[in-house]
Amino acid sequence: MKRLAALAGFLVVGFATAIAVVQIVGAFDHNPGCGLDCASLDSSFALLSGFVTVLLFPIAGYILTRGDRLTARRTLVILAALVTTAVLAASCRYVFELHSRYVEAEAASSIKPNLDFMYMAIATRDVQTYTKSENGHFKPASIVPQWQRCAIDAAWCDKKPRQAHMLCKTGVVYVNEADWNAFSLIPQERLDVAPAMKSMNLCAANNIVEP
Repeated sequence: MKRLAALAGFLVVGFATAIAVVQIVGAFDHNPGCGLDCASLDSSFALLSGFVTVLLFPIAGYILTRGDRLTARRTLVILAALVTTAVLAASCRYVFELHSRYVEAEAASSIKPNLDFMYMAIATRDVQTYTKSENGHFKPASIVPQWQRCAIDAAWCDKKPRQAHMLCKTGVVYVNEADWNAFSLIPQERLDVAPAMKSMNLCAANNIVEP
């Protein structure tokens, strides 16, 4: 009876710890709302970590408290060690993922304005870029991924389609007017000598605020 109560305690604490582990490991997972039908690698790993934690506590408790070693003091010490180990492991995963996201963000923000590309904008979704339009003919070039920064030169407003001349991580690209609204200006990052720009409607009259 005493052993069953101890194992039940390990199971309850393990379940509570598993909830914390899942929350920590899955902190960066953003499920679009379709649950396990479209589970990401992060969410799958978080659920697996929680499942392992739930199993680990009663198994470790059973092994470490066999025979005369089942005492209240020993049980509490083992529980504290297991909780600490599980949370510490999940926290290490969190720090690793945080560092990875930071590196990605730094890479995405490596583009800086210059005298040729004086304005900065960030893509709010994936954006298709094209080759420069020649007599209305152009081809798909590359994709600017969401949250990547690009520097803006100007737009060719007398061509069809109108295209913006931009500098992104993939190099110099051309973005058709239909996708300009996919970029959000970053006014505070424009070159100091550049006059303010009101919006990504690059061909609009008075879009540039003259000093």
